[in-house]
Amino acid sequence: MTIAEIGGLAMIALTVLLILKQYKPEWTPFVRIAVTLLSVGSLLTMIGGVLAEIRSLTHDTHALSPEAWTILLKALGVAFLTETAASVCRDSGESGLAGWVETAGKMEILLLSFPLIQTAMETVKTLLGGS
Repeated sequence: MTIAEIGGLAMIALTVLLILKQYKPEWTPFVRIAVTLLSVGSLLTMIGGVLAEIRSLTHDTHALSPEAWTILLKALGVAFLTETAASVCRDSGESGLAGWVETAGKMEILLLSFPLIQTAMETVKTLLGGS
């Protein structure tokens, strides 16, 4: 599924949910579950393609070490999970909690990135002639 198809599905689902909420509110959870399953299915196919591309990049180019790729992928996973958790909190009316989740996600990514920052600093130090 392309983003246009996913966006279209979301708009159709939103319209159906708004109409159902007025006339048959007991059906809205089933529509939400169906749309969520379709969305997750399309995301899984996208993720498979992304992981295949990342694998080919790690094997074809050696610009980054395997450790750096691992850190970058973990940071990407943390970002996705953080955004999902914060969105659920916001949708539940807990914007303060969503803010804390986002802050924790940022701190986690910062902690994950310290080895990369250290390597970059050592490279710059070496290039500038430091010991």
